[in-house]
Amino acid sequence: MRKIAAVIICLVAFSFMGKADDLLKKAEVAYDSKSYKEAIASYEKLISGGFHSYQLYFNLGNSYYRDNELGKAIYYYELARKIEPNDEDVRINLGIAASKTIDKIDSKENFFITAVKSNILSSFSTRVWAWLSIISVLVTTSLFLVFVVSGNLIVKRISFVLSMLALISFVTTYSLGYSALNAKYENKFGIIIIKEVRITNEPTPMAKTKFSLHEGTKIRVVENNGDWILIKLDNGNEGWVKLSEVGII
Repeated sequence: MRKIAAVIICLVAFSFMGKADDLLKKAEVAYDSKSYKEAIASYEKLISGGFHSYQLYFNLGNSYYRDNELGKAIYYYELARKIEPNDEDVRINLGIAASKTIDKIDSKENFFITAVKSNILSSFSTRVWAWLSIISVLVTTSLFLVFVVSGNLIVKRISFVLSMLALISFVTTYSLGYSALNAKYENKFGIIIIKEVRITNEPTPMAKTKFSLHEGTKIRVVENNGDWILIKLDNGNEGWVKLSEVGII
């Protein structure tokens, strides 16, 4: 019975993979023929079927951009960048799309510091940060052992200094790697995916409108309250918006 069940599972898996391959080819043909809505539908089916990759998100973002749905294009570009932060095509297309958004929000935070921090965290993948941490701790341990067992005073001094530098390197790479991991997996940000949404002072349909936002605007998610989320902008403004009107990154 177990063998029969395994065979059935394999057949189902191969069948699904075949359908996925067909959907991918269908999406690519539709995009090349400028049938962007058809391409979008195929890419969305792939994602609903459990397929996730930065290439898939990137292609879907391109399809939405060509179909003049700026908010959803930026949302999928952001998802692609979250998986592959160093991909140049993703960065370029995201920058082009973001430049066309209506809302220009000034930041209260120091832009230079924020930009530098973001660039440092995205300079390597989380896997690379992990390997850098491992290498640093191995170097630290090796140098400290040299310091302990060596009978040469000069060697002891050099190995001690180098081990301290390696230790600092470990602490730095570990901290940056941990921050990069949190930035990758914590849903702290979102993109407005509707043409225009109203931001209210309470999480109810009849609440008073505080201000409006337009598609493509990036927001920080502060609190989730069922069908509503509390958002905060870089300029400090806060308010509630329907969850369905935001794509969570």
